[in-house]
Amino acid sequence: MTDTATTTTATEASVTTQNYILYRTVARMYQPGYGYNAGDTPVVPAAQVATAAGTVIATQQLTGLTGVTAPTGFAYALDADGKYPVGSIYTPPATTS
Repeated sequence: MTDTATTTTATEASVTTQNYILYRTVARMYQPGYGYNAGDTPVVPAAQVATAAGTVIATQQLTGLTGVTAPTGFAYALDADGKYPVGSIYTPPATTS
């Protein structure tokens, strides 16, 4: 009989994961296409918000944010209670100077 049990160190056993969210820090904009007849002066439509700032795009279980870098226009936030599912709007706390 072979013993296939694995052992963990005290450091590995003490590592816990927490809920984090990845959310947009800036809105994703979209400008619809437009058409016009030759000789007409085109009216360019206004840009529209496709995805608002604060929209949660992912939830992840992480041990911390050390070494984790969010892409430009995104940020991570701790969501210990799991209150922000994908698609919800997260409002970060106001920063103090």
